[in-house]
Amino acid sequence: MRFDRANELRCYITAVAAHGLLLVLFALLCAGLLPPSLFLLLGFFAYIRNFNALHEGSHARQAKDNPLRRLHFGMMIVHSPFQLGFHALASNHRLHHAFPCDLAHDPNASLNRGRWYVAAPCASIQPEFAALHFLRRTGFNARIRNVLVYNCAMVAILAAFAGTNIVWWLLLTRLGSLATWFAFDWILHHPDVYSRPATTSMPRLIQWLWIAMFSRANLNAFRFHALHHAYPGVADLQLPALASFLTEQDGQPPPTADWTAPITA
Repeated sequence: MRFDRANELRCYITAVAAHGLLLVLFALLCAGLLPPSLFLLLGFFAYIRNFNALHEGSHARQAKDNPLRRLHFGMMIVHSPFQLGFHALASNHRLHHAFPCDLAHDPNASLNRGRWYVAAPCASIQPEFAALHFLRRTGFNARIRNVLVYNCAMVAILAAFAGTNIVWWLLLTRLGSLATWFAFDWILHHPDVYSRPATTSMPRLIQWLWIAMFSRANLNAFRFHALHHAYPGVADLQLPALASFLTEQDGQPPPTADWTAPITA
């Protein structure tokens, strides 16, 4: 049995498609063809699927001659002018895996400290926090400049196109940021939870609703998150099979030294 990384091209396609769907939904809202409530609901689903695809893409096996690699800007949902592009976000995520919950090195560690009512508003502006952490670590460079120019252009285009409806875009992206970063950083990396590597239990009905709304990969990344940290080179869709394999082997397969390495059993 072989456990391997996600395919980069599939992740990129999913991220671009989810971003494109969100832009179409926003255009329908601005045209008066979609009520704000439905935009927020459907847009939230698209946001989560985009987030999950970006996360898997940061761990993915590189596809030869991936035609979408040059379109990495198109994968990113813009929250504000000041946020990271995909490559910088992936770099931050590698640090998160190398130093989980380490305040000195993990860009996300500050979110899993303190009370939930402090972490929640911080999660809504995590894109800006992540950008600050990255700039302090690496300094300003041409790639960051290009990302910031793209972000400014997108914000200007969206605002010009939407007028006062831009408030719904801002609300949706902040709700999406709050939900994803709060769930994956405060809940799953809170010291009381992260110290217990058992699979997160969840009623079957909730699991099926989660899959319908956010995808099976996202469900697996949530339920098997401690296992994902132990074997980050394994695709989210393969985590349940890996958990079963570890149970059969009494949890003692040879560990992987490289976070990007596949596991062969």
